[in-house]
Amino acid sequence: MTLMNVIPTAIAASSATEAGVSAELGAGTAAASAALVGVTPMAVDADSAQFAAALNAAGAAYVASAAEHVAQRGMYSGAQSLAGLTYDATEALRAAAAAL
Repeated sequence: MTLMNVIPTAIAASSATEAGVSAELGAGTAAASAALVGVTPMAVDADSAQFAAALNAAGAAYVASAAEHVAQRGMYSGAQSLAGLTYDATEALRAAAAAL
């Protein structure tokens, strides 16, 4: 008798999906980072330089936030995988104990 209705294959599939999404987001962020932090001034004047610096700072903040999000999704994927494996192992031990 199991107390919870857990489907380890569904957990594994969800974990793999999260890992894929994390990889895709990471690749997209890496590809866009050069454009987000590589803004050059439009002209040789103080206003253009300050505007470019502000855009680069905003881009850097976005890249840092996106990288944190990617890392969190990756950790979530790992936690799901560990939970599914732990549930499988626990159920195997429970079944073995019940067979004694």
